Amino acid sequence: MKLFTLIPVLLALASTAFSDQLVVSGQPKKGTFQGYESSKFQFMTAEGRFLKEPVARVAKLILDKPQRATYQATDGKPEETALLKGFDKRAFTFEKGGKDVTLPQNKVKAIELLGEEVPVVAGAGAEFIGGRYPIPRMDLDALAGGQLTPAQQATLAKFKDAKKAYDEFVGQSTAMVQDMDKQTGARRETLLNQLRMRKGEEQPLKNALIASYRSLTDVFAEPSGDEPAAEPAKPAGGVKEKPGKPASRTRR
Repeated sequence: MKLFTLIPVLLALASTAFSDQLVVSGQPKKGTFQGYESSKFQFMTAEGRFLKEPVARVAKLILDKPQRATYQATDGKPEETALLKGFDKRAFTFEKGGKDVTLPQNKVKAIELLGEEVPVVAGAGAEFIGGRYPIPRMDLDALAGGQLTPAQQATLAKFKDAKKAYDEFVGQSTAMVQDMDKQTGARRETLLNQLRMRKGEEQPLKNALIASYRSLTDVFAEPSGDEPAAEPAKPAGGVKEKPGKPASRTRR
């Protein structure tokens, strides 16, 4: 079955270079904003590394374009959906109902991007296609560049496989929706039932894509400037005795 035109659109999502900027300790870093959690900015650099920068080190976040997101406040209220416009002067700016809303950093617990919007197929089958891509936008070319460790190569390959499987599945569903909109009677009913079944089949593929993305952020992580150096390993067998001082023995 021909996948029509949605596959190129899906392939472009989460795989294009963007020019967001995160200003860390006075130094601007280019890349793509990924989210905010536990008082840390999650950011993918143009060099293909994932940062988790403490908010105390970040002066500003400048987005290439405003991003649809959900945010959770520290007061325990239910999360809200808004347009994230950036971060400056220790506060996030959201757009809600056409008006800008500024929230200090200590009032925001987490921000999750809703992903790029997937085009909705018009017609009776529109309920089956559309919505938001499951993961944030990112630059796959940046990830693949440079010297990669075996673990990074394996994780990137797994992510690409998961992304391909999800994109192709959604593309096939799109083709079925477009076919169904042209049919009548029994043929239309058959396609409708098949699409209903595919909604359940899509979820494991989406979960696999999200899980593989999270693995990327761990394996391609770049240590932030506040992370302490690793402590030297302690000698085996406990505390080492000073030379020239024999261990005490109990006389019988």
